[in-house]
Amino acid sequence: MDGVTAVAEALAARPLLGDGAMGTLAQATGARLEGAGSELALVAPELVTALHRRYLDAGAEVLQTHTYGASRLRLARHGLGPRVRDINLAAARLAREVVDDAAPGRAVFVAGSVSPATSPRAPGPVDPAAVRAALREQVAALDEGGVDLLVLETFAHAEELAEAVEVAREASDLPVVAQATFVDEDGAPVTTHGETPEQVAHVVGALRPLAVGSNCTLGPQGLLAVVRRMAASVPEGVLVSGLPNAGLPHVVSDRSVRFASDTAHFGRYVAHYVAAGARLVGGCCGTTPAHVAAAAAALAGAPEPLTREPAAAPARPVVTVGLGTAALPDPAAPDGEPGTVPGPGRGALGRWLDADHRTPLLVAEAGGNGTDDLGAGLARGRAALEAGARVLWSGRERSRRPRTTAAAVAAGLHEAAAADVMLTVTSWNTSRMALQADLLGLDALGIHALVCETGNPPVHADRPVRDGVWEVDALGLVELAASLARGVDPDGSTLPLACPFRVGVRVTPGADDLDRELARTRAKIRAGAEYLVTRPVYELDRLRRIRAGLDDRRTPVLMTVAPLSGFAEAEQLRHEVPDVVLPEPVLARARDAGEDPAVGLDLAADLVAEAVGEGLVDGVVVRRAGSPERLAEAVARLGAALGT
Repeated sequence: MDGVTAVAEALAARPLLGDGAMGTLAQATGARLEGAGSELALVAPELVTALHRRYLDAGAEVLQTHTYGASRLRLARHGLGPRVRDINLAAARLAREVVDDAAPGRAVFVAGSVSPATSPRAPGPVDPAAVRAALREQVAALDEGGVDLLVLETFAHAEELAEAVEVAREASDLPVVAQATFVDEDGAPVTTHGETPEQVAHVVGALRPLAVGSNCTLGPQGLLAVVRRMAASVPEGVLVSGLPNAGLPHVVSDRSVRFASDTAHFGRYVAHYVAAGARLVGGCCGTTPAHVAAAAAALAGAPEPLTREPAAAPARPVVTVGLGTAALPDPAAPDGEPGTVPGPGRGALGRWLDADHRTPLLVAEAGGNGTDDLGAGLARGRAALEAGARVLWSGRERSRRPRTTAAAVAAGLHEAAAADVMLTVTSWNTSRMALQADLLGLDALGIHALVCETGNPPVHADRPVRDGVWEVDALGLVELAASLARGVDPDGSTLPLACPFRVGVRVTPGADDLDRELARTRAKIRAGAEYLVTRPVYELDRLRRIRAGLDDRRTPVLMTVAPLSGFAEAEQLRHEVPDVVLPEPVLARARDAGEDPAVGLDLAADLVAEAVGEGLVDGVVVRRAGSPERLAEAVARLGAALGT
């Protein structure tokens, strides 16, 4: 039986376990290349071989070649265009040698990894003929190197993936696994072109590859819905694959990427993919041999049932509120006329800071948490003010394709609702000069309550995160804003007028290295930060350590509280999201309640009451996705727990 027939029959007979990420695992070893990662097959073959062996020893039955991005158009950016055949041939032979030497008698297969021929970040249109030629050249080299099948992976457009399947068949007789990548768009998985899993399954499945599936971008929980929907939509005889990331990526201080990762959680979900109909399973970015070993153990044992089904994506609220000019009075504006826009630096936040924050401050996030436009943000803001919030918040854009900026929402809320608005300002993808221009613009718009953070690029297909400028981090942003507040620009020149910014910063109680987080927080306070805003908190032990470690106890702390929507969200936060600590008792209570959001609100209210009772917080920021009514409910309930 030849390799082609063997792999097709093996996949038809039983699920096969693939390996995990090669690129991120290579980076974790300290390997750094100026050019393409796939060049490791030529310059460090012993490293590539060692990584393959680790995955094989962990239980992988399909090893993917280290050839992602190894097509002519991509390699040309690094001056490696003429070496397409050399790189792909070497990588294929390395994987084949590992299988032949280390797994004699085992049914282990080598899959040639083929990415889109061009990067989503490539500027301008690309000649379709050049794309087809690049794919054809890479496939031919992998076939020559002895791979058993081809895996077309991380394609962000159904038509592009379908064309790649056709090209692969022109260049080779190898079986083809065709995988699209999906992002979470307001709770629903879609490609970057807005296509659903069903649409991808129909378009690509019509060509009858060996399998259609998905890899990358989504974590273990998010990919389960994709697998299920594809399994219900592919033509009869076409198999399904599922290879998620380890969890959500997070850029750390040296600009490297780490992933929230729980190997047991990953293994459980790989078993769920198989139960849902997947035949090829494994991991993508951030996964390691430990993840593969956990998946192998989960597949070898009795399936562990889902305690609760992941919640269906909620219907997105339709808001028809116009902007208008009628304004709600600022509930905390004793020194201003009702309905008037707060003066520079003297909104509710400024007065609270100047009064030594004696009264707890209640803040509500009106924009940036799934809000698509100013109308939706204004509806949420007005509802929150009526429910007792004193300050509104416009958080950073979390969507991959925001329809407006957080600054635009903040300016609209400030003017239309006559409210003081805190704005998250990030520095990850801009220069110091551009940040200074942005801050001066915010001053002109009357936005002075700032929360400074470095930020993270949004999750995109093709790579865990996009590249950024990274010229200024949160500390540099604080220094810049504080300097402008003193009326001096970074070059020491005096401004015509000072920009009366009230500067706050993020603090992360769930950080892996809490000592480092405390040191950074103290540095930000010395640089001019006047108040701290935590990341969402679900337990108080780490917040206690933050409070105890601050040099200046007078710096007020606003605790961000995001009531759980149900067990699915709790499970994802505990296992897949970096810098979040969600303790087992909270998870257990959410598990017992299922998808009842009332329990999440109860847990949040209890947490706030306990934090206030211990004197750990000086106020609360309420984050709650959904309708204005849901936000108002949370503001009223948590405001009562806060004692406002």
